[in-house]
Amino acid sequence: DSGALDKIIVAAELSPTDIVVEIGPGLGVLTERLAGIAGRVIAVELDNSLAARLRERLASLNNVTVLNEDVLKVDPAASLEQKDGGYKVVANLPYYITSPVLRHFLEASAKPKTMVVMVQKEVAEQITAAPGRLSILAVSVQLYGKPSLITVVPAASFYPAPKVDSAVVRIDVFTIPAAGVTDPDG
Repeated sequence: DSGALDKIIVAAELSPTDIVVEIGPGLGVLTERLAGIAGRVIAVELDNSLAARLRERLASLNNVTVLNEDVLKVDPAASLEQKDGGYKVVANLPYYITSPVLRHFLEASAKPKTMVVMVQKEVAEQITAAPGRLSILAVSVQLYGKPSLITVVPAASFYPAPKVDSAVVRIDVFTIPAAGVTDPDG
């Protein structure tokens, strides 16, 4: 749905100086849009055949790099050569790895400055919950950033249509975790 893509792009507030990490780019519909605005796009695709097709399809775009890797094993600081968190994550996240991916980037030594992700609607509602309704997921995200619900994307916007609605969430990542936590595992 091009309307949903537009909302993702607007929410990401991209500029030609931005480095964007896209997770699970699939066939590259969003990747092409990101590449048209951002200075550099790093598309991380686990599936070997999709990664190969993506490289072929986007070969003419010199600002796109396709990494055929498991995003949970990619160290942002090493892969992006960004020590200051000067990148953004924009993704239509595979629903089964939403929580691990959020945690991976929010706890990285080089955190993104912004994350704009499409997730299952119920998960988006958990992430953006207010005090009194906080789940462990909400607390773990809100420790590192301020989430906001951008838009709901109905299941009918996809082909084939999934059984659930989706939502786009923007997380503005704090430079230091809330409450001054320096070692969340300690």
